[in-house]
Amino acid sequence: MLFGYIHTDKSEQAKVLQVMKMLSEPTAIDELGIGRIRDAFSNMLFPGTSSLQKHVKYFSLMPQLYKKATEKKYSRLSEVSSEIVRLERIMTKNLWEGSTVKTGITGSERIDKGGSYVKYDPAYIYNSGLLTFGILHSSHVNEMIFETSNNLNKQPDRYKSREDDEDTNSDEKGGKGLYQFCSFPQVKYDFSKACSLKLTPEDKAFIVDHILTSDACRGSLLRFIIEHEELHFANFGFEDIDESDLPVKLAELHRCACLFADFIHIVHLRYNWIYSKYSDTDMLDRFKKELSAWENKGVGIDQILNAVTIKENSSKHFCHEAEDLMLKGDLDGLDAAIKSRERRVKGNRRKIDNPAYCYDKRNPIHNYKLDYRWPTIRTYALELQGKEVDNG
Repeated sequence: MLFGYIHTDKSEQAKVLQVMKMLSEPTAIDELGIGRIRDAFSNMLFPGTSSLQKHVKYFSLMPQLYKKATEKKYSRLSEVSSEIVRLERIMTKNLWEGSTVKTGITGSERIDKGGSYVKYDPAYIYNSGLLTFGILHSSHVNEMIFETSNNLNKQPDRYKSREDDEDTNSDEKGGKGLYQFCSFPQVKYDFSKACSLKLTPEDKAFIVDHILTSDACRGSLLRFIIEHEELHFANFGFEDIDESDLPVKLAELHRCACLFADFIHIVHLRYNWIYSKYSDTDMLDRFKKELSAWENKGVGIDQILNAVTIKENSSKHFCHEAEDLMLKGDLDGLDAAIKSRERRVKGNRRKIDNPAYCYDKRNPIHNYKLDYRWPTIRTYALELQGKEVDNG
């Protein structure tokens, strides 16, 4: 049985577009507008993931939740969102009660509380990954749940033919029939009664199979890590991964990602030196040390940025400009370029030369190296090994 999706109003269309934006990092500070380069590397290395994601079990739980949502009879499309949130609240409470680990359970702070649910609910956080891994077959989740419910409820069971029953259940094999919008794991628990973050064999098989067969994950570091559990990637930091363990193309991509993290870290050290009104000498000393190390590497930013493709070029242009000024020793020019870049990116919300903000030496801006969602990937790898992991 085939059907399409319902054309919705602008608010519903906005929700669909929102799903497609989830691979960006909305929680990451980005004063200099390098987020698109960061995300481009992240999406190539670890497609379908985001820093908002905390536990891999959700890739099994959310399909189960969507299937249960089709069981309710709806009068209007807007009711689907409310039902999804209701089921998410139930799932959240059961995850909290059934798991040894309590961190990273989305919405746990709203357990047994009325009022609105969390801004970034599990559907918002995990749907892009579900789409990337081929678990969700449509981004129009609410519409498809609504349509499926209508088809399930349009006639009593006693009037359904055997053919209808077979068609209804055929989703287990290939996503056909009434449930064509999603694939579902064959698990032995009911999340609405009890569940935990610990993966069952059925959960693991379902998730791993979809990642390994996803076209979007082909050639990615995510797929390689899952394929090669014996290499214990989760024991290392992102930059400590042994590139000799990786295929040539992946090793080069990893190398470029690490080099970009080194480069932009130098720029951020200089940013903090400027933001501190040239008073934080620790930042200055670290900048000089890291810049010297960069010069000794003998690699150009152009080579690094060629590893990724982004539609917007201003961030690449800024990186080229910053490197050129650093290598020329024109630090006044570098400072001017950093100030100009932040002004263009942040406008009135910029921090440098803005009396509304004050530099805090204990909490500098960007005082870390990019790790491209590695904490999430490390958690997933450990959880697929049967461990429960804190990931708050």
